[in-house]
Amino acid sequence: MLADKDNIFRVPGQSKPVMTVRPGETMVLLITSHFGGEKSHDNCVHSFVVKKLRDQGWDLRLKEGTEEFTVTAPQATGEYLAECTVKCGRGHDDMNMKVIVKN
Repeated sequence: MLADKDNIFRVPGQSKPVMTVRPGETMVLLITSHFGGEKSHDNCVHSFVVKKLRDQGWDLRLKEGTEEFTVTAPQATGEYLAECTVKCGRGHDDMNMKVIVKN
């Protein structure tokens, strides 16, 4: 996945970024982040946060470069909103994507 310099999430091969996972599935996210114009006080250029799942580890702070994160999908099926919570620059308010949990 890419957190790009134009403050958009991208998934290779997809026109709109969507992550589809199975309930309880553990996955490794490889996220490459590019500076979009602003950084947070801890030098993060983006974040990947599902607010409803923060307590389950879905609160990832992204520094410039490529990082690997292990997360587990929730047991409850449905659609979740992943968003950037770091003020990363122009377009920040629209930096989000869907995480779909289905069997």
